[in-house]
Amino acid sequence: MRYIHYFNPGHEMAVLQGQPSYTAPSNVHKMMKELELLPLWYADSQDFVLVDNPEKINELDRPKEFGPMASPVSAEFILKKGSTLPPATINPWGVSFHSLHMFSNLKKLSGWPLVIPQWNPAYTQLCGRQTAAFCLKRIIEIEPSVREIAIPVFCNSLEEVYKELKTASFPVICKMPYSSSGRGLLWLDSSELVTSESNWIKGALNKQGTISIEPALNKVQDFAMEFYSNGQGTIEYKGLSLFSTERRGAYSGNILESQQRLKERLSSYLGEELIDAVRDAVKEVLETVYGTQYTGYLGVDMLVYKDKQDKYKIHPCIEVNMRYTMGMLAVHLYERYMASNSAGRFIIDFHKKAGEAQKTHRMLQEKNPLFFEENKLRSGYLPLCPVTENSHYIAYIMASATCS
Repeated sequence: MRYIHYFNPGHEMAVLQGQPSYTAPSNVHKMMKELELLPLWYADSQDFVLVDNPEKINELDRPKEFGPMASPVSAEFILKKGSTLPPATINPWGVSFHSLHMFSNLKKLSGWPLVIPQWNPAYTQLCGRQTAAFCLKRIIEIEPSVREIAIPVFCNSLEEVYKELKTASFPVICKMPYSSSGRGLLWLDSSELVTSESNWIKGALNKQGTISIEPALNKVQDFAMEFYSNGQGTIEYKGLSLFSTERRGAYSGNILESQQRLKERLSSYLGEELIDAVRDAVKEVLETVYGTQYTGYLGVDMLVYKDKQDKYKIHPCIEVNMRYTMGMLAVHLYERYMASNSAGRFIIDFHKKAGEAQKTHRMLQEKNPLFFEENKLRSGYLPLCPVTENSHYIAYIMASATCS
């Protein structure tokens, strides 16, 4: 079966809105359009990728060593040629009512025999942090070694927030229930809120009705476990993802290494037995909560942290991402494109000023030429999406035969 892929990051807000029409915030829209070719790197060659401008493919210098790739198609092309295209199943980055409605319209107007799943109203609840908090509680019941982790507290009013902060151990993190990639977070170092902090909380409560509050831990390493739900009750473990974030939580990149090496990195902090026990507990809980409700990828963000006695501990479920994730993309990038003796990083850089991204791109290209081994990337700088003078984002692989 062929698939048509669609990059719609930040889909959580579209899920919350639950309407056929949805306009993403400007920063998310910019990312969506500039990185719309990312699915080319995990799609199969017979697949399609829905984009605004298929001509962008001509600006992407994809190495011939990697063989054929999926076909980028626009809505305009589908409307003209849809009835002649082979059947395909839709596969958005994240499932939302908006994305399903958009594909349904394309199917109706073009005659393309698309397979489109029905919207499940349960997705709205499953996508929120409340469900992740429920999963955390169940994981703690199954795996007692993580019992000291605090369950997030949800507050529905400013008064409840003030009450919770009076007894909190700072720093704490306030989170909107529907957000992703480090967005929708507020760090607090004191119960004495400044105006900007109070305004953030009021705005979050007004938009989403509730916020969660949880202790900020002494972070050592961000990581995630990636899974796939077949919708029939079975959850399949897909691999580990070790990633980095900016100081306040925004995603910045992933380590690209073999699964064995990634596990060794984590085992140096936690031990292999604990990692396996947490993986099994998380898988069991996901099967109960998501297994028969949802078909698709699930990324569970976790954390290695130091407790007050400077001992390494694990937070087994910071959030559950009910979508394809950058971590899952990193797993696929390593498996598909990296030489066995190579390692590196998958990075997403944001540049505020137009022109800066292209300048950085050219510098990296000049200083880090590509080298291949048996049609796999051994070392060098590989941009995954076109970078132009108007770009603000760069998504790329930086590979080395010797980096760790």
